[in-house]
Amino acid sequence: MKNKGFIAFILFGLLFMMSLFLRSSPAVIANDLMREFSILPVTMGLMASVYFWAYGLVQIPVGYLSDRIGVRNTVVIFALIGVVGTFAFAFAQNVQMATWTRLCFGIGTAGIWVPALKYLSVSYSPGEFASLTSILSSIGSTGMILSSFPLAVLVERTNWRFPFIWTAVIILFLLICAWRLIPAKTTAPKTNNDVPTEEKNNITIIEYVKKYYKVFLFFIWAFLIYGSLFSFQGLWGVPYLQDVFSISRQTAGITVMLLPLGIILGGPFWGILSDRYFKARRPILLLGTIGFLATIIAFVLIRNYPGSFVFSIIYFFYGFFGTVFLINLTCVKEHLPLEITGTVMGILNTLMIMSVGFYQNITGYYLNYFLTLTSTATAYQNVFIIYCLSAAVALVIVLLMPETFKE
Repeated sequence: MKNKGFIAFILFGLLFMMSLFLRSSPAVIANDLMREFSILPVTMGLMASVYFWAYGLVQIPVGYLSDRIGVRNTVVIFALIGVVGTFAFAFAQNVQMATWTRLCFGIGTAGIWVPALKYLSVSYSPGEFASLTSILSSIGSTGMILSSFPLAVLVERTNWRFPFIWTAVIILFLLICAWRLIPAKTTAPKTNNDVPTEEKNNITIIEYVKKYYKVFLFFIWAFLIYGSLFSFQGLWGVPYLQDVFSISRQTAGITVMLLPLGIILGGPFWGILSDRYFKARRPILLLGTIGFLATIIAFVLIRNYPGSFVFSIIYFFYGFFGTVFLINLTCVKEHLPLEITGTVMGILNTLMIMSVGFYQNITGYYLNYFLTLTSTATAYQNVFIIYCLSAAVALVIVLLMPETFKE
């Protein structure tokens, strides 16, 4: 990786880290927000999910702009919106304002991941894509660690608003660095695809879909796994431990911190395992999906508090197996022609992000409904059953997927 490429790679990673911090932060401050704004879990789920709906809706234009005006310009435009939204969220006085500002920084942080994937797609060889994507995800996932125990400690010592002021300042600084250091134009793709050059300007997205219709299997799998993983990690991971087992916020934050640690370690593990050893994608997706389903079953079966160590292990493997979704991204990239990478990744990311909003909404509704009928523990178990069924369907879908790895 050349020096300029390395700097751009790190900046993408740091910006993505702040994006994931903002995305995951409600898990630690959920009870603060519900108490301060006098709202129920169903409203909290709606407010948290607005980020994902906003993030998802702009992914297609983000992908298109990445293809047309370049990754640097796209990142800068959207990150500016994110800075404004983050500052505004820190000073929200009611749930309506908090919801609108969360929507704003959802739009703002939407312009980071897809441009980064576009940058990797056109700047590095196909054989490096899965590994580099996994490493980039791991750098970004440290934002989820920061949004767990460190955020819990900071909130206890100050208040829930203070961290978001500093987050906005950091994003603004990274934005300035990105404008100066990320190349205005990315290099040309290193390999040709299977579409003849004279046909590239005439073929339409509809024709691509007809030719590569099996890509929908990867899309459905991503909706089921990504939504289950990040709706829990980003919202209910801490409240579950606090509400069901009466654990303190800081202890719960330490436990939940193991989930993004699993994501950080799992990303490079699955990428290297796929690129260098298996030299295949589908077996990796199969192993990851089976492990993900097994960890959800563990959550369903827990009745009494097993201790922080056991819970930490379960949270770790929930993230470790769930991060196999990165291989799914690689499959989509390999299954389709390179010249539409940005647009297609934008569509896929739209689906993935909206899946988190969907699962946060539905789980918030389920919690609100079952809390009126039964115990808190049983209410959360019903949420895990939803995740369990989703992972089971995803496991069946893996068996129908085509292999996309090419030497």
